[in-house]
Amino acid sequence: MRLESWPRCPEAASLCEGLLERFLHENSMVQEMAHRFHAYAGVRLANLIDHWVVPRSILSVEELERVGMIETDVEGEPVWQHPQARLPRFRVGARWRLTIAVESLELFLRQNRWEPERVEGDFDSAYQEAVGTLPQGELAVVVRKGYTGFRPGRLTEEMRVILEDARERWRVRRRDKEAIMEAQQLAEELVSVLGAGRAADEFFAIEREYYMTRNRAARWQYTRQQELGLGWANHDHHTYRSSRESFADLMQLWSTFGFQFRERFYAGAEAGWGAQVLEHPESRVVIFSDVDLSPEELFVDFAEQPLRPNESLGTIGLWCALHGDSIGTAGMHHLEAEYDWAQVRALLIENGFGVMKPFTDLPMLKQAFTEPEMWPVDEERCARLLQSGQITAEQAERFRRQGAAGSHLEILQRWEGYKGFNQAGVSAIIRETDARKLV
Repeated sequence: MRLESWPRCPEAASLCEGLLERFLHENSMVQEMAHRFHAYAGVRLANLIDHWVVPRSILSVEELERVGMIETDVEGEPVWQHPQARLPRFRVGARWRLTIAVESLELFLRQNRWEPERVEGDFDSAYQEAVGTLPQGELAVVVRKGYTGFRPGRLTEEMRVILEDARERWRVRRRDKEAIMEAQQLAEELVSVLGAGRAADEFFAIEREYYMTRNRAARWQYTRQQELGLGWANHDHHTYRSSRESFADLMQLWSTFGFQFRERFYAGAEAGWGAQVLEHPESRVVIFSDVDLSPEELFVDFAEQPLRPNESLGTIGLWCALHGDSIGTAGMHHLEAEYDWAQVRALLIENGFGVMKPFTDLPMLKQAFTEPEMWPVDEERCARLLQSGQITAEQAERFRRQGAAGSHLEILQRWEGYKGFNQAGVSAIIRETDARKLV
């Protein structure tokens, strides 16, 4: 089984925080920008940082390595990164530069009324960068699309047409019982043309679009972040629920996109669920894929071995039976993004969106769902579940009248570079959001 325990990395995180604090103190324009992001949308500038460029007079390689950063080679350039933490990368250069990442460079420039000295890279290419001089150093704003390097991208007319066609095909793909098969075929085709990193980025951008059509809290929060020119640049992970019989096929789809398997959670005896976390080496996307598991499946390699249908449905299986799998009709169960937790919670509540009690409240991680978006339940699905004994007549009637809990927006704050999850907290929220319990 692929199991990992991610450490807390306080020294590395402290170095990054101190560097940002110093940069903001010496550059009031960026400090004011950070304040606006925080006040209006709860977004922390620290969660948008793509990388730093630092002269040795400000930060030595020895200091980076002392806190656990290791030197890697990115297209012939030495780049330092922490192998076990969710922290920015570092390059060595003549001028001090803070680089933040957004989803659209043009939107960011317009919304923030910022005129950089230069813009490099073609629109919609793998890497676009705008750079402007500050009193102390430089600010750079970048857009990455499935690319980890630093070379300005080029986009041919042929590739532009291919991208437009790919996006349209993802938008209109089937979301019925054949969804996983069509998605697999499209993924294989587009990975061969676009490369795994770009194909993954394009797919999940469309998936976030679909998810937002079904979740009001996410639409409201996204609108706020768009008004700041950020988009979903602060996304943390995407959560996909799957029926047992489709889970292995879903893992195959993620593998086709080039995702790497990270830690796995098993809580079969505890809460009837399991999950596989995946991360992409070129895209920023992280996936949390969960599924019903039974107690006797502790040692089953459920990410690769097909799972047979269970006689009884757990929280995840029932959700899929009511709404469809996330890869199909339902869309994502939730998108999680990074914030100042208290600030974004206050903004959501102030604007009419309930936030549930935190299901994780630890020194290095805090998480909570918005109140669930209630979705109507198809009569045929209700009747099938009632006939099979998965729900009671009373529950079936409630689902017909009120619908059932669908998706959430998840708000999260991380400290100390921690990039993992909390199994006990996830178990608690899965139990709490079971459709049979929610009224």
